[in-house]
Amino acid sequence: MFTRRRALALGLAVPGLAGLAACGPNASGGSGGGGGEGGGATLRLAWWGNPTRDENTTKVAEAYEEVDDEVTISLEPGEWSGYWDKLATQTAGGDFPDIVQMDEKYLAEYGERGALLDLADAGLNTDDFVEGSVEVGELPDVGLAAINAGLNAFAFLINPMVFEDAGVDIPDDTTWTWDDLIDTAVKISENTDTGTYGMTQMGTVQGLFQVFVRQAGQDQYKDKGAGFDLKTATEWFDWAKKVQDSGAGPDASVSVEDAAQAMDQSLFATGKVGMTVAWSNQVVAHDALVPEGVVVLRPPSMEGSASAAQLWYKASMYWAVSAKASDPEAAVAFVDFLVNSPDAGKILSVERGVPGNMTVREAIVPDLDEANKKAVDFLESIEDELGDAPEITPQGGGQFEDILTRAGEDMLFGKLTTEEAGQRVLDELESALG
Repeated sequence: MFTRRRALALGLAVPGLAGLAACGPNASGGSGGGGGEGGGATLRLAWWGNPTRDENTTKVAEAYEEVDDEVTISLEPGEWSGYWDKLATQTAGGDFPDIVQMDEKYLAEYGERGALLDLADAGLNTDDFVEGSVEVGELPDVGLAAINAGLNAFAFLINPMVFEDAGVDIPDDTTWTWDDLIDTAVKISENTDTGTYGMTQMGTVQGLFQVFVRQAGQDQYKDKGAGFDLKTATEWFDWAKKVQDSGAGPDASVSVEDAAQAMDQSLFATGKVGMTVAWSNQVVAHDALVPEGVVVLRPPSMEGSASAAQLWYKASMYWAVSAKASDPEAAVAFVDFLVNSPDAGKILSVERGVPGNMTVREAIVPDLDEANKKAVDFLESIEDELGDAPEITPQGGGQFEDILTRAGEDMLFGKLTTEEAGQRVLDELESALG
């Protein structure tokens, strides 16, 4: 079931990656591609997705085979739940696909073990990418380990009907603060029927946690370790506790139940919450569930200024090429087509996120529906306000969402103080990072 928490996080551990130690430049074996008919290249393409993504990816592969008839694309679609287990097994066995769809949480896991080709060194053209969108695929000592297949950013989603029913104005997202957010949510809770709340409980949401610590001058990671201190983690949980204690959001039991609901059964989708959070590539899904459509806002800031929000462009997912691809030149050429060709962009659209390549983006925007344009408009509205790109999640960091959730829920249920919750997050993250 695609729950609200899974939509926000997709934070699963990657088992079996110890086998990656055997996939470096000196390992034996290689990707299972090879010569196609007539001596051309056969490239294996692996991705996780859904029926729409599968259809789009099949079509774009077929389009490329018309562009370069010496290349055959062998398709290996999968689902998130089994994708990483399979990829780890393939890697350990020297059977890594030539081109893979990659997630930020695991980019370092593969890149730092020598599994991925440096795309910049291989000649991938990124000249038309918006500033700040290429760096999110770079790893120290590796180079450009992956190129984003689409961009997103963290956002607040508003159900305008809940605001209207409560007689509360939608905030100005260029000036609101974290206290303004709670004050607005409290008004909604007070002015609506019992069981309707101003906001979801956001204290266990990794993306918003990272926004918060970045605004405090820190970040989720620094030098492959925790990038935040106990003081800031405690302040985060203080704020989350205030959401619950003030009535701005539901109590712990309702919050945990809501996080486990299918997206279409969530409090937000059913009109019982005025505000929730999501990555911007999830705007379309939420928009379809809210009768009047959603309004997309920036997160609040500590200073009450959009320029201090410290947002960043996150790759919704990446394309990466195996360091041992059967035909590296052909594999990079195919990735170049995926990210730089307007024809490919029109097929893929924004299902994987808003294109980082501005030429491609401009080519597809006129054909987008209103919901997809909301996601594009939001990314473009924050372009001049972005902070520095954060450090890529280090090896072991894929566990962070679960760590934050466990500590946050125990705090909300009264099992931990806010400081104890902050300390637990730091201790468990340190253990996960090794």
